[in-house]
Amino acid sequence: FGGLPLLTHRHSGQISSPKKNCMNNIISLLERITSRGYSRSKVFSDWIDLMIYAFLCNDEEYLKVVRSYKNDRKIGEREIDFFTDAFAKLLLLMVDTNIVFLGVIYMTWNISQGDKGQFFTPQHITDFMATVLGNKAGNIFDPSCGSGVMLIAHAKQLTNDELNQTIFYGQDIDYMCVRICALNCLFFNVNAYIIYGDTLANEVKMVFKTTRGYLGGTIHRLEDQQVVDFKNKYFPRHISEVNYGKKQLQMF
Repeated sequence: FGGLPLLTHRHSGQISSPKKNCMNNIISLLERITSRGYSRSKVFSDWIDLMIYAFLCNDEEYLKVVRSYKNDRKIGEREIDFFTDAFAKLLLLMVDTNIVFLGVIYMTWNISQGDKGQFFTPQHITDFMATVLGNKAGNIFDPSCGSGVMLIAHAKQLTNDELNQTIFYGQDIDYMCVRICALNCLFFNVNAYIIYGDTLANEVKMVFKTTRGYLGGTIHRLEDQQVVDFKNKYFPRHISEVNYGKKQLQMF
């Protein structure tokens, strides 16, 4: 994939009954996989990974996920067919509604319920918060980004020129959230760094970078020395832990 079509930023979508049906169709495709003996958590996590690896052009990791399923049915009935069909339906649904649907599916399918009891902020709340904050370009930071709905809600307040000048930073301690947020920043075509690690501990385990483009965004995963360099810039060593909070607030 060379990038995604630009999704709209100037309006927020509402989940109507037909759109809920479309979302349920996506969940039904994933449930056809779980009906063959795979857990919900594995199926959803692998679906996220397949999307990320596809956009990273990482064939090795992509095929490793594919081979963890039997895929022994006829074409159209294999597990990988359900994964790709669900992905296609997700993109069409987001283009049609302008809603950050990955987090909604994650919550609706109750993946988080038995794990950490997560609950993402509803989109109408994030839209309201973004409206109150106003259209401020620059560096936007969410230290507990979840699925990225707050970042995307703010992005929708900005013009194309303002988006070109803005970098979104999201960080979360949960790896699932980090991957979902990175994909959402890719889908909505914003410049972003999404960090996996404990914000309070100045921790950086992994970083996804999304880059805004005229024909659609791209995603990269920072590797090895790139992560070290990013961490040194993101958490400057010359700033003490006591003063870091004040400095960071001035930066963002």
